[in-house]
Amino acid sequence: MGDQSDFAGRDRAALRKHLTSYWRMEAGNVLIMPIFGAIVLNQFDDAPNRATWLAIAACCLLLVIGAAAWKLALARLDGEDRLAEQLTAACARAQWPSLALVIVASAATVLDVTQRGWPPHTIAAVGFTLLGWLEYVNYYHVQLQNFDSTIDFKRLLSGRGLRRAHLGRAVRKWRAERGRARG
Repeated sequence: MGDQSDFAGRDRAALRKHLTSYWRMEAGNVLIMPIFGAIVLNQFDDAPNRATWLAIAACCLLLVIGAAAWKLALARLDGEDRLAEQLTAACARAQWPSLALVIVASAATVLDVTQRGWPPHTIAAVGFTLLGWLEYVNYYHVQLQNFDSTIDFKRLLSGRGLRRAHLGRAVRKWRAERGRARG
């Protein structure tokens, strides 16, 4: 997720359009991914099992967090500090449950592979679990998405490496401020 400085040279309207399209895309994917998974499995005369549903749930929860993260960037751009604070708090509170769900989905998927091999529903579980892990890392730890901003893409190509996730930084800052307020 990019912040305002990532979009040097873009005007405010273009940046708003960019951020709006990303939060809507993530939110739309919450609905599209399970439907896509069910349609693909139906093509193979298979159906989701427990591992598949856990993986889909983990992936979808992280897509909801992703939508909130992009909406958070938009709220900051628009000076909606209260909404930005609420979204940061929600994403902070969702971090550990989302991690727990991805871990549970991973364990169920590994168990499914060991018990059933590689039928379509297990392949789907692996795919959704992997997407869940990638979303978790991308939003809370290291920005994996570097293709939508020329600044991020040039940074990646220059060998300076990946940057810390913007949402992760916001969550850590929110937690630190909360800790200082309590202490």
